[in-house]
Amino acid sequence: MSIAPALLKAFPKMNDSQRAIVSHVGGINEYEDPDRPFPKGYVQIMTIHQAKGLEFPVVVVGSLHTQMSTAKQIDRDLQPFYQRPPFEPEDRVTAFDRMRLHYVAFSRPEKILVLSCPAQAKDHFDPIWQGLPQWPHVQKELLAAQNFEVKDRIPLKRSFSFTGDLKLYETCPRQYQFFREYDFTPSRSAVIFFGLLVHQTIEEIHRLVLDGKVAELDEERIRTLFDRTFRFLTLADVRPIGPAARQDAFSQVMNYFRQNQAELQRVIETEVDVSVEKDDYILTGKVDLLMGGDGKLELLDFKTSPKPTNSPTLLQTYERQLCTYAHILEKRYGKRPERLLLYWTAEENKADALMQFPYKPELADEAAREFDAVVHKIKAKDFQILTVPEKTICKECDMRSYCAADGIFTSVT
Repeated sequence: MSIAPALLKAFPKMNDSQRAIVSHVGGINEYEDPDRPFPKGYVQIMTIHQAKGLEFPVVVVGSLHTQMSTAKQIDRDLQPFYQRPPFEPEDRVTAFDRMRLHYVAFSRPEKILVLSCPAQAKDHFDPIWQGLPQWPHVQKELLAAQNFEVKDRIPLKRSFSFTGDLKLYETCPRQYQFFREYDFTPSRSAVIFFGLLVHQTIEEIHRLVLDGKVAELDEERIRTLFDRTFRFLTLADVRPIGPAARQDAFSQVMNYFRQNQAELQRVIETEVDVSVEKDDYILTGKVDLLMGGDGKLELLDFKTSPKPTNSPTLLQTYERQLCTYAHILEKRYGKRPERLLLYWTAEENKADALMQFPYKPELADEAAREFDAVVHKIKAKDFQILTVPEKTICKECDMRSYCAADGIFTSVT
């Protein structure tokens, strides 16, 4: 943008992060680091909508020559469905929208507003544009005398989830690098869809129980919940499952419901938040189900895969996770959880589906230290694979050829 060199010369005492250029454009799709939305050493360029709620010492507003689009046709189409009469004349909607939009832009600066335009500005800006000094015929001494102080910024704590971050990194740092850091979509995303479909439908069942509507639950009602959840998930950026997998997911939900109707009366809460704030990050997580009875507290987490038969490392990870959840809830409620349960919904029989772990507070302390170490590595972008994951994980991984070429392992069969 041609205004940038002049801007740098006009305000030599200003830090780069204190300048902002605001433009009315369709959108800016360049990559933005969520941990550093305003990096030092750069002039911030954003749309007016992106700038809403922010302030900068100096703001440059461009694109004053462009024709602003209007949503009048949308208003016409939706007018029959509005519950209130029109509150603006249709022939003035565009002007009012323009006023609202540029009020946001022009009110962003704390000290100086600069208007920039590569062509003649639209006539409706004349009352402002014509009354301003034009570059370079401005009071440069006054501008140069402006004093700008760098503000201390309180860094926001980054959030890390038990499953989406810590467990994925512990499974394989390279998978974390590609799927979380680089935001790649795994080719097996249909597996994720399957798990979400089963989890969220069971959650809907539990919510109806908590609302006192357990009598409404039958196969037809659950099918309605299941189909609605399926439709919502198809709106997300996850590849949906096919008809066979969809029926398998519904069978898992119904199998759980039929074998646990007596247990539903003991449901206390579903999707229980177990987030905790650490010194330099926030650890987030949810327990799928909290149950009680006889004064006892039980935690239950659902897994939609078959119960593993030879994965001790995986089970140790789940045990530490459950103990951490239990520790957080014990501190919160002052009540010690009696049982920590995993429920493998792919198992046909309830006896095979349930897996119980004892509550060991010492495991929670151990897990906390490991979580701190993992978060430290993630923040340092340390994605070295020091221990090769289990063969079943590597066999189904999208990066297996990359790792083989990198010498991580020779082959996966």
